[in-house]
Amino acid sequence: MRVLVDTSAWVDFFNGYPSSHRAALARLIADQQEICTCGVIVAEVFQGLRRDSGLAKLLALFRELTFLEASGIDLHLRAADVYRALRRQGHTVRSTIDCLIAVLAEENNCSVLARDRDLETLLASGLLRARLLPVESSDRVQERFDR
Repeated sequence: MRVLVDTSAWVDFFNGYPSSHRAALARLIADQQEICTCGVIVAEVFQGLRRDSGLAKLLALFRELTFLEASGIDLHLRAADVYRALRRQGHTVRSTIDCLIAVLAEENNCSVLARDRDLETLLASGLLRARLLPVESSDRVQERFDR
């Protein structure tokens, strides 16, 4: 299984936030699934770091992930098409980056692990073949963390 992990899931994971997305990412790592990233996610994760401690470990981790890149201009045009189609349906996506992540996942046959309202809207729209990775309910995850 290939999974493109969005910044939102990485933030939960690194901050130890007891979310279903953190638990799902921990399972993907433990099960040695193919975890993917891309340039904008790398930039977002690393720009959010507040301390340099652990930077070398984080760099090593991200260098081991499958790195996805746009195949060319067509991916960007697809992202714009999806954005416009959603806007016509009455949904305005706040971030061009989310559109790019969604179509990059589609192009690379990935599921997406994200706790992001815009990505959820994009991937539930039916306009893309990529889908959100199903995660366990937050209540069940919280019960496990409380034990």
